[in-house]
Amino acid sequence: MTTSVQNRKASERLVLKGCLSRPEIILVSMLVLSVLLSLLLSVLKAQPIAWGGFAMGLAPTVGLLAAGLYIRLFKNQPRIAQLAIANSLFLGFMGITTLLIYLRFPIAELSFDKLLMQADAALGYSWPQFLEVLAAYPDAGRALSYVYHSSLPQLFVMVGYLALTGRSDALDRALMAGTFGLLLTTLIWWIVPSVGPSVFYDLPVGLEKKIDLVTNSTYAQILRTLSDQGLAVIAPSDIVGTIAFPSYHTIMALLVVWYLRGTALFIPALILNVAMVPAILSHGGHHLTDMIGGIVVFAVSAWLAARPMVRGAADQD
Repeated sequence: MTTSVQNRKASERLVLKGCLSRPEIILVSMLVLSVLLSLLLSVLKAQPIAWGGFAMGLAPTVGLLAAGLYIRLFKNQPRIAQLAIANSLFLGFMGITTLLIYLRFPIAELSFDKLLMQADAALGYSWPQFLEVLAAYPDAGRALSYVYHSSLPQLFVMVGYLALTGRSDALDRALMAGTFGLLLTTLIWWIVPSVGPSVFYDLPVGLEKKIDLVTNSTYAQILRTLSDQGLAVIAPSDIVGTIAFPSYHTIMALLVVWYLRGTALFIPALILNVAMVPAILSHGGHHLTDMIGGIVVFAVSAWLAARPMVRGAADQD
């Protein structure tokens, strides 16, 4: 009887391992828990949510996950399978953490932003002064807006490259680090919310147009309204980036560079993400301290992602 039970449990473990790796199992579990947390918070806060819109947004996550599992189990194409599953998880977490972030609004007072600006001043940094310097080089300023918008495409390029070149372990660690970083960023922001310096300054007339500033006066007004009132109904069509500290754009840049090291894409990624630094500060509407926070969160997340208990090193025998 005991032998029979042990054999059955061993078979179940083999089937589970054949479907999902340990990092993937951890991430799927965390995604489900994040969805349940969103449901709970929406009830506790009595916050209406356009669930239909968010369900449609999660459809690619479910579809890619199902496709990845099918390919892994029946088509014997492990690289394509991992690519589909990895993309599904990235999309899923981006969607659900956006909802978790918006469930924090409204914010009584942006006191943490004021502390961050004081810290920036102590470091000799001022967002409006930085923009004035950048506006003296409008072509460079406009080019940085494209660099800023490249963060998400870079992530999917990294995922595709690591998956299709058979760097399975590196991709698992990148997925874990990116997800840990996103969840930790969201948690920190829930505790000490901040929206960046753009809501506190009136820029000189014409400056934002010179460099096609992303966090322009219109964007700043959206952030003010969200902070003061929140949304009557949270819908995907109303979503904009809101987190200042820690900077997740900084985490994404480090993620791409770190996990592409030793590959043919490392140097292009490094060059592009060196340019991401002024892009984050200017077009991202970030405090300098936001980037420092992003560096710390990435370091913690990458360390966690490399732990054997997360990677499943003990299961490789």
